[in-house]
Amino acid sequence: MIVLALLFYSCEQNVNIEIKTNDKRLLVDGEFTTYSVIHTIRLYCSGSAITGRPQTVVTGAKIFVTDNTDTFYYLENKDIPGLYQTSGACCGTGGHNYTLTITNIDIDSNGHIDSYTANGLMPVPVKFDSMVSYYGMNGDRVKGTVITLGYYTTFYNGPNYLFNYVIVNNHNSYTLTDMLGTGELTRFEFTYKTRKVNTPDSVATGNTYYALEPQVINVKYADTINTVAFNFNQYQYDFLKEFDNNTSSDNPFNSENIFDQLKIPTNLPTNIEPSDKAAGYFFIYSISKISNVFNE
Repeated sequence: MIVLALLFYSCEQNVNIEIKTNDKRLLVDGEFTTYSVIHTIRLYCSGSAITGRPQTVVTGAKIFVTDNTDTFYYLENKDIPGLYQTSGACCGTGGHNYTLTITNIDIDSNGHIDSYTANGLMPVPVKFDSMVSYYGMNGDRVKGTVITLGYYTTFYNGPNYLFNYVIVNNHNSYTLTDMLGTGELTRFEFTYKTRKVNTPDSVATGNTYYALEPQVINVKYADTINTVAFNFNQYQYDFLKEFDNNTSSDNPFNSENIFDQLKIPTNLPTNIEPSDKAAGYFFIYSISKISNVFNE
């Protein structure tokens, strides 16, 4: 093992990371949700900070996700090597266990076909019961920030964390992986935590909070305000927190290549098995939504 002292520009401190000189790993960047869209997975082969070997895309893989009832196959995009997509819009079901399988590739070039898997429970999404939006007042009692409160019910096998954001009218929505490395997903851990329901016949209630600053989004009368919430588990949160500890919004990276070994160490936690031959994460999570019309 050779110990490298890598300088992370965002925090300007030396971090020791052990990397094998011949260490080729499969890097996985993907997700599967309850939102009906064309789902994607990107595959890379890790580079080497020692030998100068560049990170490369992985082509020719066979990929599918299944809950042992429904199976969703991913096909490689003909124009973008290493990008795999479902053949059409599809989605998962909250409360089901899903398994990702990746095979038909030889990452370490030893002549043997490699197979990788990831497993996870897709949390039963919280159900928004209602949402209210109103103008907050600044110190001079002048209308400014728009406060949005969403009230929800959590069910058995629900999430450990609920991260919410707000979009207005036709603004684009985001995915969990869109926000990797921003710090937003882990900045207010206590606020995002949900109450766990321990028996199938019980529920718990909670609420979300979001403040829309007028200099960012100027909400007007009759605008449609949409609250979108990611439901995810403790293991995913642990990965997100560690990822945020190694990145910063002050040091942006190429979101098409988020597991660049020269910036993001491959010894971050992963749910890809075998874990000693893989890095990255396959997020299995659910999405909750609610909308209202702003009447102030």
